[in-house]
Amino acid sequence: MLTNEQFDQLKREYATLIMDGMDYKTMEQLVYDSIYENLEMAKEDELKEDIKDEYGDDVLTDLLNNL
Repeated sequence: MLTNEQFDQLKREYATLIMDGMDYKTMEQLVYDSIYENLEMAKEDELKEDIKDEYGDDVLTDLLNNL
C-alpha cells in the first residue's frame, strides 16, 4: 500500500507520462476541455467579473460583441 505522498507522486508521474505521449493538438484540446468544464459552474456575473479582472473591460466588451 502506498502512502498518500507516494500516491500523489504516482499520479504526477502518470500525468507526465500521458502528456509526453500526446501531440500538440490533443494536449490543446485537453486544456480547452478542462478550462471549459471549470467554467460550466460559473454564474454570468462571476464570469464577467473574472474576465474584467484578468483581461480588462475591453476584452469583455469584445467577447460580448462576438456573441
